[in-house]
Amino acid sequence: MHQCKLMLDLQRPVFIMESSDLNTATREELIAELESLRVIEQEYRLLLDESSDPIFAFFPDGEYRYVNRAFARGVGKKLEDIIGRRIWDVFSKEEADKRFAVVRWVFENAEIKIIEVRVPRPDGDRYYLTTVKPIMDDLLQVISVICISKDITERKLMENRLAHLAQHDALTDLPNRALFSDRLQKAIIQAGRDTTRLAVLSIDLDRFKPVNDSFGHLVGDKLLQAVARRMLECIRESDSVGRIGGDEFLVLLPCIEGTDDAVRVAEKIHRALAQPFDLPDYGSLSISSCIGIAVYPDHGESELELLKNADSSMYDAKWQGRNRIQIFQPTEVGGTADEKIALDL
Repeated sequence: MHQCKLMLDLQRPVFIMESSDLNTATREELIAELESLRVIEQEYRLLLDESSDPIFAFFPDGEYRYVNRAFARGVGKKLEDIIGRRIWDVFSKEEADKRFAVVRWVFENAEIKIIEVRVPRPDGDRYYLTTVKPIMDDLLQVISVICISKDITERKLMENRLAHLAQHDALTDLPNRALFSDRLQKAIIQAGRDTTRLAVLSIDLDRFKPVNDSFGHLVGDKLLQAVARRMLECIRESDSVGRIGGDEFLVLLPCIEGTDDAVRVAEKIHRALAQPFDLPDYGSLSISSCIGIAVYPDHGESELELLKNADSSMYDAKWQGRNRIQIFQPTEVGGTADEKIALDL
């Protein structure tokens, strides 16, 4: 049987550390390690506190465990008014419920969620893209949720502006053909469901082209903007005025009792447009208008029929001598296409 021998190198000194020396060394190493961790923690906290991105963390009951300065600035409050308080103390109940529903989901599912958040502020809403991330203990239980937000306000405002331009006339800011069509379709569906009436008014300015030719397009544009403002003053909040192109406008009157209601609004608009327009730097200009009326379901049950018949009535009014209102009549003829084009001049 082989024997194992422990061979010591007698040429090298052997140090035997006493128990008290071992405890002292271990304690010093632990203190150094803790100090190192404290420094690292301070560095990370400084990074969080000074980050330009809002960062905040929650306890399961909705209490703010941590928020940085950017978050406090974003909601317009002081740090001490947020940390230790619950989300319902910082936002309205409706807003807090909506926000914390996402945080609660992360607590329950232990998964990351990315959401877009709107923060109402007196100086204008701010928009953030927020990553909601769970923080777990050694047992993989979610003990906190941290949220890191990126300010996307400029991008959001640009998106909203582009979306608005896609649906509104650039000159008058009225709904364009696409948005007006969408509103008309919805109004037809609602009227059919409620067994009510609606009306479409087709409006064209008489002899607008000579204004452009005589005074220039800049004056013409100013006049169209003034016309749009004046028409908006003649309708209800639930009504819509749209500019289809050139000097052509459409008006949608949902939920009316009958044709008489549509005529009253048309007369109001007709009188308003007949008043002189005082344009700064350009003096006073006077125009008139022709208005055609089509009522659902009497004069059509579809968008196409109503627009076609309101337009036909408007041209019939021009055909009869301009500056008048015409309700759609099934027997209207109103002239040939070339004759209608000539009436615009």
